[in-house]
Amino acid sequence: MSALRTTIVSLSFTILTAASALAGAPLSTDDARTIDVGAVEIGIGSSYTYDKEASVKTTTSDAELSIGTGLYKNLSINMAIPYLISERVKEDGVLAGEADGLGDMTIELKYAFAELAGVNLAIKPAVIIPTGKSDLTENHWQYGATLIATKELEEGKYALHANLGYEHYSYDANVTGTRSNLWSGSVAGEMEVTKGLFAVADLGLATNPDEDADDLPVYALTGARYEINDNFEVNAGVKFGLTTPEDDLSVLYGLLMKF
Repeated sequence: MSALRTTIVSLSFTILTAASALAGAPLSTDDARTIDVGAVEIGIGSSYTYDKEASVKTTTSDAELSIGTGLYKNLSINMAIPYLISERVKEDGVLAGEADGLGDMTIELKYAFAELAGVNLAIKPAVIIPTGKSDLTENHWQYGATLIATKELEEGKYALHANLGYEHYSYDANVTGTRSNLWSGSVAGEMEVTKGLFAVADLGLATNPDEDADDLPVYALTGARYEINDNFEVNAGVKFGLTTPEDDLSVLYGLLMKF
């Protein structure tokens, strides 16, 4: 149960602080852009993750639907609904556990509040609502926020992004061994290789949810996104774990529709 709880917290923290339909997937680092008033963006993303520690191997397939719209000038709202297609844990080649089902919904607001020396700044408060399946939720509302900075160069041909995220977790009185306050930090870059095709890279780290662990989860990501036209964009990437607490490998892919 302790391992499952840590997995739930890690997945929720990733959803809360990662890029959604508002940003340039497959990046985990968000950008400061907001959706125009009246516009709607729908994102469909999926991933396959592999991780092995000693004799324990875990494979996970999941998907997420996100819907965002502009509420006011420089203010967007986004809702993300994750679904765990399959998680299988094998120990010494023998199936030790499996899970699937609906995860907890996340609602985010993003407000672009300033531009300083060409750097766009935004704040993204978020809540995680305990709507998930009984074994995929902590049954508590969680909250957090991410500070975002974006610098564009050569009219958007190049872009740099930086995030600083925080999340607070609440638990039942009998839950021990899991940190309540989690921090994350990341930086990412984008480069337009040819018209509509962007190469992306991302590097980040976060607090380890396990109180007994000192190693920080650290990842590196590389990928691309292609703007087919003004309404459709596809993306794909590979995420690597650079430290033991981070999953060894994740393959990410998705579609973004703009209306």
